[in-house]
Amino acid sequence: MANHPSSSLPHLSQTGCFQLPECLAASPNWDTSFFSACELSQCFAKIGKAFTAVQLSPGPLAGRFSMVHLGSLSVLMISTNQVLLLNGERGDNCVSFSLEVSGNNADHRVQCQTFHPHALYGFNQNLQESHFQLSAGSISIITVTASDTFNAFLTRAGYPYLIDPLLTSNCLNLAEAMHLLLANQLGKILRHPPNSQRECQLTTQEVLTSLLTCLQSRADCFLPFELTSRQQLAQEFVRWGISNGNTTQTLDEICQEIYTSRRTLILSSKENFQCGPMHLLRTIRLQQVHALLRSPVERDRAGLKQVSEVASFFGFRSRGHFARAYQEQFAESPRTTLLRSA
Repeated sequence: MANHPSSSLPHLSQTGCFQLPECLAASPNWDTSFFSACELSQCFAKIGKAFTAVQLSPGPLAGRFSMVHLGSLSVLMISTNQVLLLNGERGDNCVSFSLEVSGNNADHRVQCQTFHPHALYGFNQNLQESHFQLSAGSISIITVTASDTFNAFLTRAGYPYLIDPLLTSNCLNLAEAMHLLLANQLGKILRHPPNSQRECQLTTQEVLTSLLTCLQSRADCFLPFELTSRQQLAQEFVRWGISNGNTTQTLDEICQEIYTSRRTLILSSKENFQCGPMHLLRTIRLQQVHALLRSPVERDRAGLKQVSEVASFFGFRSRGHFARAYQEQFAESPRTTLLRSA
C-alpha cells in the first residue's frame, strides 16, 4: 500500500463532474456581493443548489460569494458579517470539503455540530441534506465535486481505503500548517482563476493532490459522524419552520406535530441556536417576509401587495410588534424594504 500521494496522479475525467446550469456555463467564474440572506440563497440557486438562508443575528448584512468552476471541481467562497443558517438539499453524487479560513468560527456549525479549528468538514457522502451555520466575520471556502469522480480518483491513486471514512465521518482534524497551506492554495485560485482549459485541469489535479495529502496523512484524525437526538431534532425543527412559515401554531401544537416534548424542543433549540424555538421560528418567518418584500415578482405571484398583507400571511398579527421586530433584525423598516424593491 502506498504511503505518500504520487507525484503523477491519474487524470481526472470530466465524467460525473459537478455540472453548472447552462446560464453559467459560458461564464463559470463568479464574484458578487450580497446584502440579504435571500440574495445568498439566489447565489446558490444560480449554481443549481436549493438552499434556504436565514440571518440569525440582527443588523445590516454584508457578504460576498465567489466561485471558480474548473470543470470537474468547483471552489466556492462565502464571507459574512452576520451569523447565517443555510439548509437545503445538496443532491446525489456530491462531495464537498469545507474549511473556515479566518479563525472566526465561534458560531460555526455543521449538521448542528461545533466546528473544530483547523478541520475539513462536510464530506460525508451519505448526507443528502446540507445544514450549516456560518459565524459573523467568517470566511468559508468549499470545494465541490462528484462523489463518483472523487472515489475513482482515490482508487486510481492507490488509496481506495480512504473512501470508507468519507461515508462514516464528516470531520477531519488537520494540523494547523496543513490547514493554512490548503486555505492559501484555494484562496489563490479564487483570487487568480485559471484562464484556459489546460490550466483548469492542472489546477484541479493540484487541489485533488492536496486533498489526498490531507486525507492520507491525517487518516487517524477522522471523527465519527454521530448526531445526537437533539441535534437531529434541531434540524427537523428548522425544516418544519421553513415549510410552515405561514402557520400560527403554538409551541405545544408544534411539539405534537413533530412528535417531541416541549422541554426537549426548547433544550434542542437553545443548545444549537442559542435561543428558544419560538424565537427561532419568528426569525425564520421574518426572513421569509424580508424575502417576499424584496421580490415584486413573488409578491405578485402570491397576490400580496402591502406590507401588512405580507406580514399577516406569515402569521404576524400585531403591526407594531412586527415592525419593531423587523427593524431590529434588518436595521430598516419593512416599508423601506418594499420601496427599495421597486
